Amino acid sequence: MAVIDLHQAAGDERSLSAAFVDSVLPDLLAHYGLERGAVLEQAGIDPAVFQDPGRLLPLLDVMRLFLVILDACGDPGLGFEVGRRVRPRSYQVLGYVILASRDLDEAIARLMRFEKLSGNLGRTERHDGDTEVRLEWHCPVEGEPARFVREAAITGWVTFMRPLMPADAAPLEVCFRHPAPPDAERYQAALGAPVRFAADFDGVRLAPELLAAPLRSADPGLGRMMEREARALLADFDAHGNLVSRARAALYRRLSAGEPSIEGVAADLGLAPRTLQDRLRRQGQPYQEVLDGLRRSLADIYLRDPALSLTEIALLLGFSESSAFSRAFRRWRGTSPVAWRRRRSPT
Repeated sequence: MAVIDLHQAAGDERSLSAAFVDSVLPDLLAHYGLERGAVLEQAGIDPAVFQDPGRLLPLLDVMRLFLVILDACGDPGLGFEVGRRVRPRSYQVLGYVILASRDLDEAIARLMRFEKLSGNLGRTERHDGDTEVRLEWHCPVEGEPARFVREAAITGWVTFMRPLMPADAAPLEVCFRHPAPPDAERYQAALGAPVRFAADFDGVRLAPELLAAPLRSADPGLGRMMEREARALLADFDAHGNLVSRARAALYRRLSAGEPSIEGVAADLGLAPRTLQDRLRRQGQPYQEVLDGLRRSLADIYLRDPALSLTEIALLLGFSESSAFSRAFRRWRGTSPVAWRRRRSPT
């Protein structure tokens, strides 16, 4: 199932900020006794991506990273453990504009307005009723990995906001649509609120009066300044989108037809080839680097599927023959695809 889900993520334009991943990764790996370099190497992620806090990681890379961790730790609560490690800096500008908000009502409004800034991943909706306010998060991921993404997002909300609220303030309920794990009690203990599994939505239920509770970190002056910065960043995001993820999605759609040309990809994105090349360079990822990165990620996935031969994998990656794929793979990984597959095959 993981192979199928990751394969579908390859053509998705959604992303998550490198800053978010980098903020939770050290403590998460320490919790599970894992070594950062080995995990990143197995996930095929260049450590250099974390040197740029504004970098957005495509959904495919994020899912592969956390599935590598899941394979190593076997913890069904991995997403929950990710969310517990969220800090204001995890969300960068979004985090600080929320931090400076007057009250929970303003914080939620800013979350919904600027959530793209932490990565164009999920979507938040608010539903106001007479007796409760429902804050729902819509996850783009399907299948088994969805539970980890949902738990990370919603646990992150609560972990971020609880220290900012009055001591006795808590959600009426934290809700997850998936079934309860064997150790569900650790969720309630950490979140300080009732937790419902197999619920009809993913998110939190709040008492309406809680919305007016002032935040301990409220700073109107800082809030106005950070909101201006957030508006500028959002305008740039909306104007250009996450071009790298959009280019990767266009490349993915063209790979099985052979070597994708920059002219064809640019046409798919409604850009001139030179414009696409220039914008990708400004984002620190030239066209060939984006193509190689996508092929490298997909190769790791396809090589885990024993039903695919090297020739079939080469064709899926847009190579004309398996020897061209093997040469490229040696350049990426320093070993042959056969040796790479053998090391990762279950014994």
